[in-house]
Amino acid sequence: DFHNLFDKLSQEIASNVPGAQCVGSSVACAGLRKEDTVQVMNWKGTSEDQTIHISKINQKLFPYQHSLMMNDLEAGGYGIISLAQDKYKANKYFKKLWGPRGGQVLSDFYNTAIMAMGSGLGSALILSERDTRTHVVIPTESGYLMTSSHREKHSKYNDQMKTLNFVSDVYFKGQLNPPFEDLASGHGLVDDYYALIGSNKTKTDASEIVKKAKNGDITAKTAMKNHYIYFTKLAKQFAYGLNCRSIVMALSNQVSNKWLIDEIQNELEAEFKDTPEWRTVDQVSVYSQVEDVNVNIVGTTYMAHYCANHKL
Repeated sequence: DFHNLFDKLSQEIASNVPGAQCVGSSVACAGLRKEDTVQVMNWKGTSEDQTIHISKINQKLFPYQHSLMMNDLEAGGYGIISLAQDKYKANKYFKKLWGPRGGQVLSDFYNTAIMAMGSGLGSALILSERDTRTHVVIPTESGYLMTSSHREKHSKYNDQMKTLNFVSDVYFKGQLNPPFEDLASGHGLVDDYYALIGSNKTKTDASEIVKKAKNGDITAKTAMKNHYIYFTKLAKQFAYGLNCRSIVMALSNQVSNKWLIDEIQNELEAEFKDTPEWRTVDQVSVYSQVEDVNVNIVGTTYMAHYCANHKL
């Protein structure tokens, strides 16, 4: 169906605008890119059913050496680069939650991370090339990193172990710590909620939990807070381990959940700074998206123009 869509679109363009030529193209999807293929993880079926063969995409719309297939958060990284070229736009769409004076959405001399929660947990590293003063985006799969808890003497230990043990029992027979994506994402929010009530027998979904939280349900609201706590836990590992001076929490979930983020901002900052890495903690600026703009689409468009003007 994916390949047929491009064929049909090419035919429609040819019939409506004879002689039109595509000079640059890019596509972004939530998938794992492997050489000539990309596996879209949230498509149903076998791994082959999930796999796009890039070379089979209609080259009239995906021209050879002037086209690019990207991971969705890789595209989001280029969206941040594009928006950061206009400081007004950067400040319009992103609010600094905490960080040193003078921090920027896109760090000039250090790396920047973009992270987003949706059906899964996506992330990418925006690498700062100091010598050339350019930025390059590296897709990552940090959502698959395994979570960890505080130690026994920490005040949050018991609550965190209750959640980790519950989710581990559901997915991994209690043998492994769950990855961050199982705690900080759409389905992760559901897992956090089930852990709080101690059962997954009553089926619910993320939208229902958010609705309950807005209507004053304490358990639902705590689950939402917890899934942002785990999101922040990953953010600090990302920042400290990959030498970032800026973390951008992006996409529509951040905007729609601004009411909660504003309320728990101090708790999120405390979690981010609850670390032995004292040399870095106060140097990192953390931003949250506050107005709707699809940075993935912005970045995909940005790279389509790049493809049009450069041979890849």
